[in-house]
Amino acid sequence: MLALHAGVFMVLSGMAFQDFRYRGIYWWMFPLLAMLLIGCVLQWISLEVMVCSVIKSCVFLTVQLVILTAYLSLKQKRLVNILTGFFGLGDLLFLIVLSTRLSFLNYVVFYMASLMLVIGCTAVFIKKSAGQTHKIPLAGYQAIFLMLVILIEWQVPALSLHSDDLLNKFMCYGY
Repeated sequence: MLALHAGVFMVLSGMAFQDFRYRGIYWWMFPLLAMLLIGCVLQWISLEVMVCSVIKSCVFLTVQLVILTAYLSLKQKRLVNILTGFFGLGDLLFLIVLSTRLSFLNYVVFYMASLMLVIGCTAVFIKKSAGQTHKIPLAGYQAIFLMLVILIEWQVPALSLHSDDLLNKFMCYGY
């Protein structure tokens, strides 16, 4: 188990470094990360439960991307491919791979919280230059955030990223 987590942290660190430095991530890191995350998760839940959660998370992500595509297409009055200039393929692959590690509700919470974190970090660290566009290392920020969340999960026994029980209790009972 420790070797799997060490591998996860090494791959996530490599992804973050590459995304910040080169605004791109080697393609082979995504299947490697997926295998490591699946290995970690299958020690706690069954394959059927994980596949169900991955399907729900990917449907959620698809809905988000369809809405984003529709919004940008309406705004620009033409059909927009969001993977060319608005949202990187590496970011999409990272979010798909991420669905193997988190339960559905944890995925939604992580997705929303990480986007808010990225907006905050971008506002602080990127200074706008006139006429210059900046590519935001979304997958890099999310990789760092995932490492922090996994470290918190290790320290807080009640927190489980592969189960929605704690979030369901919080939403139903407020504690």
